[in-house]
Amino acid sequence: MKIGDIVTRKVGDEEASFCIIGFYTNQHTGGKVAILAMLDPHSVIEVSVQELAPVTLKDLIALTTSSCFMH
Repeated sequence: MKIGDIVTRKVGDEEASFCIIGFYTNQHTGGKVAILAMLDPHSVIEVSVQELAPVTLKDLIALTTSSCFMH
């Protein structure tokens, strides 16, 4: 699997779709961990590529660590 792949995972009793946005190695177990963004079919939109702005790795990490879904 690679960044950008669309994957599914069971969430509760249902399957949910996610996009892989990164990977890291768990320092305690040494296992590879994927960072996923949930794809909500109701939130999918189309935009012109010219409207998009890049996100730095620092900003991306800040987004994932400030999530209310952290364990």
